[in-house]
Amino acid sequence: MLGLLTVHCIMSILLRSIPVRSLSTGTSTFPLPPKPPSNPNILKQTHEQGTSYGTIVIGGGHAGCEALSSSSTLTSTLCITQKLSQVGELSCNPSIGGIGKGHLVREIDALDGVMGKAADLGCCHFRMLNERKGTAVRGPRGQMDRDLYKSAVQSILSEKSNLDFLEGAVEDLIIDFDVDGEKVVKGVVTNTGEEILADAVVVTTGTFLGGTLMCGLERYSGGRHLRDSEAVEPPSNALSKTFRGLNFDVGRLKTGTPPRLNGDTIDYDLLEKQGSDSEPIGFDHVRQFNGLRLPNEKDFITCYKTATNEETHRLCLEYEHLLPRYDGAEGDGMGPRYCPSIYKKVQRFPERTGHNCFLEPEGINTNIVYPNGMSGPYPPEIQQKIINSMYGMSETEIIVPGYDVEYDFINPIGLKHTLETKDVGGLYLAGQICGTTGYEEAAAQGVVAGANAGLKSKGDEREFIVGRDEGYIGVLVDDLVTKGVTEPYRMFTSRSEYRLSLRADNADLRLTRKGVEYGIVTDDERVEALEERKREVERGVEALEKFRLFVSEWSEKGGDKMGGTFSSSKKKSSVKKSAHEVLRMPHVTLGDIENIMKSEDDKFQSVSLNSHDTVEATVKYSAYLHRQEKDMDSWRKAQGLLIPPDIVYDRTNFPTLKEEELQLLKKFRPGTLGDANSIQGITPQGLVYLQQFVRKRGRKRDRNRASQI
Repeated sequence: MLGLLTVHCIMSILLRSIPVRSLSTGTSTFPLPPKPPSNPNILKQTHEQGTSYGTIVIGGGHAGCEALSSSSTLTSTLCITQKLSQVGELSCNPSIGGIGKGHLVREIDALDGVMGKAADLGCCHFRMLNERKGTAVRGPRGQMDRDLYKSAVQSILSEKSNLDFLEGAVEDLIIDFDVDGEKVVKGVVTNTGEEILADAVVVTTGTFLGGTLMCGLERYSGGRHLRDSEAVEPPSNALSKTFRGLNFDVGRLKTGTPPRLNGDTIDYDLLEKQGSDSEPIGFDHVRQFNGLRLPNEKDFITCYKTATNEETHRLCLEYEHLLPRYDGAEGDGMGPRYCPSIYKKVQRFPERTGHNCFLEPEGINTNIVYPNGMSGPYPPEIQQKIINSMYGMSETEIIVPGYDVEYDFINPIGLKHTLETKDVGGLYLAGQICGTTGYEEAAAQGVVAGANAGLKSKGDEREFIVGRDEGYIGVLVDDLVTKGVTEPYRMFTSRSEYRLSLRADNADLRLTRKGVEYGIVTDDERVEALEERKREVERGVEALEKFRLFVSEWSEKGGDKMGGTFSSSKKKSSVKKSAHEVLRMPHVTLGDIENIMKSEDDKFQSVSLNSHDTVEATVKYSAYLHRQEKDMDSWRKAQGLLIPPDIVYDRTNFPTLKEEELQLLKKFRPGTLGDANSIQGITPQGLVYLQQFVRKRGRKRDRNRASQI
């Protein structure tokens, strides 16, 4: 029985700009949105009983969709999911991309995945985050119209000729033994008892594996709430038992989604606007190559920013006794460190007087608003008080309360770099089942798992593995399978030791050819776009190398930032410098340089928007890339370096380390640099700093000893 949650946690989120009726529930009043007209199902059940497949993918979330796409390019593939209408659903926040995450989306697209194309088709607001910083850490982020995004995903998958669909649940795996006596998967058993055979199985169960939903002190089984009805999608409990029966290392993690708000009751006049970029570029490399604008650009929405305050924080602490008790972490639950609930923010940072909340409309034709940063599964009436305590939201109505979900995951240290399990051949895992959090992280794993499942089913012995030096997908997978997971893993640019070369702007140049080599990129237009862009970048860099002016001329045309100290020296101002050299100066942009080149040559053609950032970064980072590779080569050779046990991990010794890294080093006190590398949360750059400190300390000790002799 759902008890009060039948009323309180009605997750019918698809409200379409219509008058709001209210439903009184005891001491609280929440709007009850009428059920909207359902969109026609794009995906149809096509599986015929008795058919076997190269790959079976369990689940139709972001990991599942990418696994379906990459596998079906290589072999016959079946998608089994509880509701075909929910394939591609954005379960929580209505956005794709961000810092680190946007890099993953561009890489997925470079490998002809689904997410980037669907994101451009569903985008209703776009911003390049970290725009004022270097291109290496800029993160493309698009706000999605939930319905447009889901429809785009389903339309893309429906065009796959090698892909079947079955609406149902998987209750068990069919396990056999190979000639060497090793366990291998041979297929699945559905909830109807049908046995479907396959050479490989990819499990992408998301939050459904042993899922428990929580709102206040209420607990009930489920993987998530449907947003267009009162129904709860059931968890995958039988499959959870299967993994335990196979002796996998199963743990519990949690995540949460905030309440949804009635945008008509928000006082936007008091809030700060968050508009879109004037020239949004999106994620799809082919669309960019063709010079196409984002299709919904004329209907782009505006987001807004508010913040919590001391009253909000007081309420969060006053009612903490009404928060759920979880199975994991001794009742506290193990949630995402980098996307915490509002309660966790208040608890961890008592000195803060406010935390930002971004109000994000869930689509073009809806008044439902997603309050980003405000998850917290308090009882509904407490959620209402918390929301009303915020600036500009004193009259804001909650349409549906937020909730948490706790679910099973498999420690990914039991996986290979192909995402195949070490204990059961042909069985692959991807997404939140591997301990990650976020759509983009899940989708990236889906590409890898689906590609390798497809290769295995074809009898192709090659393994599709993205190296750490090739992409953030490689960083993600390597971190998971070598370090394991103790808390939900989220991607950041700081996790990569090669972030200067692994940029969002050059994902296609890094990965598309690899996708062609392994057979998961077969689109001729995508390959043509890659080759033309590669040529354009080369032409752009060459033009910068050839264009030369005297230092005095650069200073005259571009000011001190181009002439610098050279402009004050008569001798040096008579020296010519190339545009390539001047662009490497700190505050000079490619736009600045091109304006000067145009003034000198009427026939000069600027680099296209599609390649602008890539040309600029190629020049800007040319010297740093050599130094980066040198540092990392030194670090790789120093894995066995002993770390003195008496090192004090504080700001005095390590001023550049993050607070999280200092705390982890204090806790685990690694004996070698290799041991430090195995600690989840220690960044590659942090390891370089640690190595440098240990070596410097060793040299100082040796000098002291020598002086005493």
